Amino acid sequence: MRCPRTWFTAAVTLALLACGKSASRMATEVRECSAITMDAKGAAQCLVLQYKWKQPAALAAATRYQHDQDSTAQSHADSAWHADAARHTREMADCAKDPSGDMARCLVGYGWAEARATATADSLWHHDAPAHRQQVATCTRQRQMQAGVCLQLKYKWTPERALVVDDSIRRARMRR
Repeated sequence: MRCPRTWFTAAVTLALLACGKSASRMATEVRECSAITMDAKGAAQCLVLQYKWKQPAALAAATRYQHDQDSTAQSHADSAWHADAARHTREMADCAKDPSGDMARCLVGYGWAEARATATADSLWHHDAPAHRQQVATCTRQRQMQAGVCLQLKYKWTPERALVVDDSIRRARMRR
């Protein structure tokens, strides 16, 4: 009686394995759905409707695939960025000499991404903080014009930065 039972167990196991999808087939399905959608939720919906996946597994697989694709793209972008480091250094030096004083806008003009240009401009701005504190002190002491206007005209500050300082000075004077 043991032989038929063993054969039955083996047959059921083989049938279950045949019904399941291989890892390579599942990966292919995820790639195909991700290629025709814009985000992980859309790819998950495609997997559910087209390939009969269960929703939690579909969302997990699509999210993981999207994360892998984003990481790879960012890695390539960072590598290309670092390869052009000398050019970027020249661009930063050119923008530091820009008479408008708006380094972020100047860097965007060189083709930098807005977020990277803003982060770079802010980093360089914070690097020069002692000089900026001295400029604020100088403009606050003089009485011919508001400090924000002085900072823009005399030290080429951007209007945004100068207005923030000017507002801060006014609020401090009102609290006295």
